[in-house]
Amino acid sequence: MIAYIQGEVLAVAEDSLIVLAGGLGYQIAAALACFAQPPVPGGQIALYTQLNFNPQPQRGADALTLYGFEEQKSQQLFNLLLGVNGVGARTALAALNTCGYAGLINAIQTGDKQTLLRIPGVGKKAAERILLELRDKIVKLEPQPLPAAGTSAQPPAANSLAANVQRTAVLALTQLGYSQQAAEHYVAAVGPDLGEAAALEDIITAALRLAAQE
Repeated sequence: MIAYIQGEVLAVAEDSLIVLAGGLGYQIAAALACFAQPPVPGGQIALYTQLNFNPQPQRGADALTLYGFEEQKSQQLFNLLLGVNGVGARTALAALNTCGYAGLINAIQTGDKQTLLRIPGVGKKAAERILLELRDKIVKLEPQPLPAAGTSAQPPAANSLAANVQRTAVLALTQLGYSQQAAEHYVAAVGPDLGEAAALEDIITAALRLAAQE
């Protein structure tokens, strides 16, 4: 079983990435919203992984999917969700990507059904089952409430693909020598003109152009 992968990031999508390790490229479904820093193509990454088998995959889906997690607690929460009747791996991953680790923990601890209902694939009955079946189990994972910073009652913009690209642009600028504050300023300043669908290269180029003018 593949339990841990360390290698180079080749590509990043909204909820997955490709990691080159040992001469092989692994496509890994990942809860990127739970990462401390967004993965960047060309960067190094280390993930706890598990291979899940779906005996009845939908059309276009794979029977075997490799899931990756930056922290073991995120993986443990993912597996707790899998233990809830009617919650599959896709829904469990969507829960982590929609709410983030802390947001999902807090929603379960406080019985916040409305937050769970915003997760793709989670209806009223599924939300109720998650709250009922995981409330006591969550205590073993996180005995105390977690800070709610970075979470929201609505799907956070920081969890969207556009925001992930912006965070990647900020990281790229810091690697070029700009401070975190300056990088965030330049990326935010060029955002309105470029729009949410702007490519990473366009954001970085515009931000560097703006920095050169100041």
